[in-house]
Parts: sequence; structure tokens; C-alpha cells
Amino acid sequence: MMKCKKGIFLAFLLLFFSTHSNAGEELFVIEDIVIKGLQRIEPGTIFTYLPIEIGDSFNTADAPKIIKTLFKTKFFNDVVIEREGNVVVITVDERPTIVDIQFLGLEDITEDAMQDVLIAAGIQPGRIYNDSILDRIESELVEQYHARGKYAVKVDVNETLLKENKISIVVSVMEGEHALIKKIKIVGNRNYSDEELMKDFDSTLPVWYLFWKDSGTYSTPVLEGDIENLRSFYFNRGYLDFSIESSQVSLSKDKQSVYVVININEGERYTINKVEVAGQFVVPVEDIAPLISISSGQYISREELNKSRERIKTLLSENGYAFSNINVLPKKINDSEVDVSFFVDPGNRVYVRRIAIHGNITTSDEVFRRELRQMEGGWYSKTQIEKSRNRLRRLAFVENVSIEEVRIPGKEDMLDLVVKVEEKLAGNFSLGAGFGGSGTGVSLNAGVEQENFLGTGNRVSFNINTAKSTRLYSFDFYNPYHNLDNVSRGFGFNLQTTDTKNTSDDSTYESERFNLFFRYGIPMTESNRISFSIAPERYNVRSTDKSADEVKNFINKHGEKYTNVKLGLSYSIDTRNRMQFPTSGFTTSLSGNAAVPGSDIEYYKIFWKTKVYHALDVEEDLVIIASSNFGYGDGFGQLEEIPFFDKFKMGGPKSVRGYRRNDLSPKDSKGEPLGGDFMVSFSGELMFPTPVVEEKNFKSSIFIDAGLAAQDYERFEFSDMRGSVGLSFRWISPFGGLSFNFSTQFNDQEGDKTEGFQFNLGTL
Repeated sequence: MMKCKKGIFLAFLLLFFSTHSNAGEELFVIEDIVIKGLQRIEPGTIFTYLPIEIGDSFNTADAPKIIKTLFKTKFFNDVVIEREGNVVVITVDERPTIVDIQFLGLEDITEDAMQDVLIAAGIQPGRIYNDSILDRIESELVEQYHARGKYAVKVDVNETLLKENKISIVVSVMEGEHALIKKIKIVGNRNYSDEELMKDFDSTLPVWYLFWKDSGTYSTPVLEGDIENLRSFYFNRGYLDFSIESSQVSLSKDKQSVYVVININEGERYTINKVEVAGQFVVPVEDIAPLISISSGQYISREELNKSRERIKTLLSENGYAFSNINVLPKKINDSEVDVSFFVDPGNRVYVRRIAIHGNITTSDEVFRRELRQMEGGWYSKTQIEKSRNRLRRLAFVENVSIEEVRIPGKEDMLDLVVKVEEKLAGNFSLGAGFGGSGTGVSLNAGVEQENFLGTGNRVSFNINTAKSTRLYSFDFYNPYHNLDNVSRGFGFNLQTTDTKNTSDDSTYESERFNLFFRYGIPMTESNRISFSIAPERYNVRSTDKSADEVKNFINKHGEKYTNVKLGLSYSIDTRNRMQFPTSGFTTSLSGNAAVPGSDIEYYKIFWKTKVYHALDVEEDLVIIASSNFGYGDGFGQLEEIPFFDKFKMGGPKSVRGYRRNDLSPKDSKGEPLGGDFMVSFSGELMFPTPVVEEKNFKSSIFIDAGLAAQDYERFEFSDMRGSVGLSFRWISPFGGLSFNFSTQFNDQEGDKTEGFQFNLGTL
């Protein structure tokens, strides 16, 4: 009986709890779903996350699962689910949206760069705000500054809640000072000293005279680059087993000093036993062998292996194999020797299907296409593509050029080229005044000049220029492609009046000169050109009571009016990689002009000019420039010398800086520059970016100039040449070229008129 009572009691409890546990559950078919509280998020976005839809059977016990799903979207601060009849009502509280992020105190990092960093981290205006955002912004900024060696940086991030549930974030930064490298130590080097290994390091101890470059500051990316340079140092000297064991960077307590220790294992040094070439030969192996710059007995060098590989790839590309693969396989045969194999896989021969020109706004496609040496439908050629790039860069109206190779899906034997050009202002209308310094005085000018007239690539200019002693009116038209063979044509006129009585840099006389000119140029090779010109001209020359005896005697003997016809011939070479501030290549020209027999005054002049550019350091933009100029002339027929108004003169900011204009020239009987029949000048410069100024068209240089004009070649002595050294600043500004020169003279003589500071406005 007792057991029966207990059984009934247990059955009652089980029934009670079973009934109680299901009391809160409700099962119904959803007739509608209503979402309340949305401000910016579209209802459709929410429905994509909901695991239920209209018509489903819904159990209210599943509400916590749905709430959890919506919280995972990180869109909401709160979610509530209720039932109204057979309608599910979801009420949400949206998190605010970031409307903007402002930065205060940025100096070492630009605001645009910082925005890019945050976007990469998923933080940007328009995103949903959550509590972790502030910490993530602070973390990203601190990481960026630590990488730049600013360990004392302080970041304060504050948010402001605005109307319509929007939030504005203000990031205040106190950057602090760069941590300076106190010591760099390399451990494990047995064969080379620390000084040898760190010679090419960009991470260095502070140097006081490089204050504008933040010398000695620590930067993580720079140190990583130095470690890679260290690897290259050993790999290029035969140490195949070289490795970086570890690198430690420690910080002083005040966070102002950094100590760097690099642990290395040099390993053994290997020489080359033999070199082999294998694979598929689409060009004779005899053409490949000379391109390999390593040989038996040499220490193996990764640099030379890479150079050899690139030369072979270039050779194959000249035959249309654009995607060749050259595998270099060093194989150790013992503890000190290796065999090297170059395995050639040429791939498919490729031709260029199409060439597209992008970025040209004012210039027609034809102007750019005529400079291309890689042809559509032709076999791919790396050399011809590079020539095309350089020819486009040399156009006066082009700022920059890139050529992208685009592979065609499903086609292994063809590609497209996309030529992206960045045009620049190629013409201007000018009206203004200037002061040239060094005796040229105040000048007024007005003119129209267009290097790319109506987008045709033709140059058209008309100018009026007045200075202290000269007035010039000129017109010039030049078409570099008079026909499809790149024959150029030009014509124009010059009207010049001269009165030098109020100047001290020319013999005193008055003149009017008018000439017409016509010229043609014929290309001989890719960079060589021969040009012809004819220029009929008319001179009226008069002496004054202040004129020197040389001027008066010439006019008394030959008269005041001359009609001449000059013929010109020149041969020029131009291999520069671009027009403005080139970093490689050279220009050379040999030219001459002579008055044809029968002219009123018969004489000739010969010129030699050359200028060479060589990049010392491409990354630092250090360029060496060397130039030389020679000029010689003489009269013939009844004339025994060059006329006084057309003689060679030297001195001034465009020849030998540091001396007054024309002062390094033979003087007349009045002590004024007359000029001579022979001249020579030399110049050397080290050009570099101007410290502090972040303008790519503003360059500085350390220069040395030397030159002299002599009465004739027989009277010229190199020991008489004057020279100068100094510092020059050049700026290609929107209103023309501008140069400033600071110099000191050497080998100057008593009576020389020197100028420690000069400036010039015009062609650089």
C-alpha cells in the first residue's frame, strides 16, 4: 500500500513539472514579421539574417536563438522579440554609425595615409560603431608610429554622439620625438668587420650635418631593408648557407634611444665548379652563353646569377617570348663547390594584340602612337617597349608614362598593352615682368606658347620680350612629324632691336635685325638626327659716340647694313630618359652655320655641346651631370673675323656662374665685353632633391664651372680659364624656370666682375 502511494506521488510530480515546463512555450504560424527601431539599416538587410520567414511555424522558445543571431551582426545594442497575435515583432536599438574621423597633431604621417591604414583595418566613415573601435584606432596609430621610431607617441581617441544616431571620432596625437639609434652591433661575423657590413645600411648613428634627413632615426621597415641588404652582401660573396639567426631591438627607459643587435651565421663560402645551360633552346645557345657573367673558379654571387637570368629573359623577349622562365639551380657538390645550371623554359611566343592609350585628355592618340616602337600585331619586344616609354617621357607635354602588360584569358600567345599617360600643362599665356640679374636688367614680356598646339604635338609660340638692352619679337612653328618618317619641319621669324649704351656687359652699339628661318630634321637612328636650316636676315648696325674703336672700325670698313643668307647643318644625339631633370642618358650636338658666298658679310660658326646624366643613387635621386661646350668661328672672303655683334661671349648664370654676364670675354678699347672667335666651358654638378621642400620640380645641386672666351684659338690658354663652385637651386614653376646660384670664384683675376649671388627667370 505504501509503495502504491509513493508511485502515485511520483507520477503526480512528473506530470506537474512536465506541464510547468511547457507552460511558456507557444507554437504558431507566422503571418507577418514587423521590425521596429530601424533608422539607417534597411529591413531587407535584417531579413537576410533571420532564420524565419512568413508561413513558418514558430516556437517562442526559439526567440533567444534569433536574438543571438542578430547580435552577431554587431548592428545593435539591444534586440527584443515579442508576439502580437500571429505577428512576430522585433524591436531593435541600432548602434551609431561613424560619420567622420578627424585627426589632430599628425606630422610624420599624412591624414590620407592614416585614413588608408584605418580602412585596411575595417575602420572608416559609414561603418557601424562599437566599443572596440576606439581601442583599435589607438592600437593602429601606435603601431604605425612605433614602426617609424616614435615610441613616445600618445594617442587620445574621443567620440561625440550626434543627432540621428551618428557618431564623430576625433583622434588627437602627440607624436613625440624620433628614437635615435644609439648602437648597432652585428654578432657572428668572422670574415668582415661591422663597418664593412653596415656600409650600405640606411639605419645609422646620428650624423649632425645630415640634419634635414632625420639622420640616425630608427624605423622598423628601414631596419628590415638593411637586414635584407646584409643577406645580399653575403649571398653575393659566395656564402650560400648564410642566415640571420635573430635580430633584437631594445629601447631605453626614456624611449629616446634604440639599441640594435643582429646575430648572424656566415656559413661556408662556395666557388663555382661548372656552369651549364639546359632546357628548350629557341635561340642559339651560342647567343645565351655570353650573357652569363659567372664562370668556374669564381665565388658564386646571387646578384650575378640574377643579372645573367635577366639578360637571358631580355634576349628571349626580343624574339617574342614574353613569359619565359629561367630557373637558376645551384647544386652543392661538396663543402666548398657548387655546379650552376640555367634551365631555359621559353614558354609560348607572344605577339601584341592591341595597344590602348589611356589618360590623354587634350592630346590625340596619334601623337602618342607615333612615338611607339612596339607595334600592334608584332612580336612582343621588351626593348621596343622600353624605347616607347622613353620616347613618350621625352615629350614636353607628358608628366609621366607607364605601360601595363595585360594577359588575355585563355590565350597563351598574345597580350594587350595599356599605355597610361599623365599629361601636363604644355602651353601658357604670359604677361608680366622679370629681373634676370647679372646685367640683363628689368624685362617685360608677353607671349603665347603651346608645346602641344590643339593636341597635335606641334609647337607654336609668339613672344614679345623687352630687357634693358634688347627688344625681341618672335614667332616659331615646329612640327616634329611633318611626315610619317619622322621628318620634322619648322619656320618662323625674329625681329630684334638692340641698344647697349646703358649696359656694361656688351660693347656699345645700336642695331635692328630681322630674319626668317626654315628648318628640316631627318632621323638617322632612334636617337640621332641631322638637321638643315636656311635663314635670310637683314642687319642695320650703328655706332654711337660711346662706341669702342673696334665697333667703329668694323662699321667704317663694312658699312651699316648687311643682307645675309645663312645655311645651317647639325647632327644631334639625345638618349635622355625624360625632358625635365633627366637621370640617365646624354645629349650631344655638333652644329654649324655659315653665310653663303655673296652675302654682305661672310663668316661661319661651329658649336659642340654635350651633356651627360648619370644616376648615382636612384632611390635618393642623386644625379651627376657633366657638360662641355666649344665654339669656334672665323670670317672668310673680305671678313677676317666674326662680326662684333655675333662673337662668342662667356660669363653669367647660363655659362660660368659667379661672374657677371659676358665678363669672361675679350674686352674692347672701352673695357666692355666684345667677345671672341673661340670659347670653351666645362661644368660638373651633383643634383639632389632640395632638403625640406617636397616639390619634385625643385632641385638643388653642388656645381663647379669653368670657362673662357678668347680672341681666337691661338691666344687661348687653359690656365686663363676662370672657375666657380657653389650651390644652385632650380625650380620649374608654373610661370617658368627659376634658378638661384650662390658661388665663390677660383682662378679669378684682378678686374673680373664677380657676383656671389645670381638668379635667372627663363629657360633652365
